[in-house]
Amino acid sequence: MPQNKNLKPIELPMVLKFGQKPKTEFHNNLAHLKVELVDHPTREQAINVAWQYVKATWADHPDDTNMTMMNKAHGRREYSRNLEDVLNFRALPTPMECLGFTFKLSGLSFQEVTHIIRHRAGSFAAQCTGDRDLRDDPAVIPEAVENSPEFLERWKRLVEESKQLYADMCDSKVVSMMDARMILPKAMTSFYLMRLNLKDLLGFVSQRQDMQIQPAADNLLAAYMARELVKVLPETSTRISFNKPDMHYVKTFRVPDGKGGYTSRGTNLYWPEPKNDLFEYHPNDSIYQSRREDINGTNNPGTPTVFTQLWEEALEEIDYQTEKYNTYMGRK
Repeated sequence: MPQNKNLKPIELPMVLKFGQKPKTEFHNNLAHLKVELVDHPTREQAINVAWQYVKATWADHPDDTNMTMMNKAHGRREYSRNLEDVLNFRALPTPMECLGFTFKLSGLSFQEVTHIIRHRAGSFAAQCTGDRDLRDDPAVIPEAVENSPEFLERWKRLVEESKQLYADMCDSKVVSMMDARMILPKAMTSFYLMRLNLKDLLGFVSQRQDMQIQPAADNLLAAYMARELVKVLPETSTRISFNKPDMHYVKTFRVPDGKGGYTSRGTNLYWPEPKNDLFEYHPNDSIYQSRREDINGTNNPGTPTVFTQLWEEALEEIDYQTEKYNTYMGRK
């Protein structure tokens, strides 16, 4: 069809920024992370699904799977115990696949994005980079770089220069946004919506909480998601533990190579954290001769890191919710 200049142009859904000077806000990469639980089943819905599925196996009549004791305290606790059995694989685990949770994860660097979308069981919606002008998007900086003035200055300069080049190419209109965006650094931020069923959500938390082989940002995302989960479904506190050893790291750190020596089958970045210090190792078995949080820049202040503070705050809230639930269940 031919062009028709008599038509009224459409209103594009994005803001056009041609000719505008780029603006950049810098944030600490961990303090900038945010997790919101934007959709989830109610606790009663979760308990009901678990009860219906588990009781169906030996029911003589369809009505035998119905909950009849929700108005009684001992009945509600029995329903919760049934959900606990489902969560901990002491009963049919299928109900976990019926319960969907949607999170909004923001303040993500592009590095975190690559980790999140590896979880193929999830459903995602992304902040677009193809036809949305990125010249004003924030960027993040790790604490170790913030504590290293000689690196911090260069970090900021490279981010700003890459964004200026991006803007110049977009403004030229001879390089499209699709191509210009390739110059932008991983330090740029984005947000994602992520939906997981309960089974896969618990698996995500278990995998990404590993401080030995997962980045600090992933650890916090796992803790924040767990914190939001136990608030709305406290029975999950019986499944979630941030104190257990990271057994993949423990088992792969130092293994026989079949030639009389030893090698690694995992990620040997750091010395083991106290909970993982369960085996003998040589100091040079890891890339860095220290634990992760000891690596904190050339001007390391020697105080608790941003990660440590945020991690402990999140785990404190999880512990509070766990204790509250255990009290409700009559456990102490």
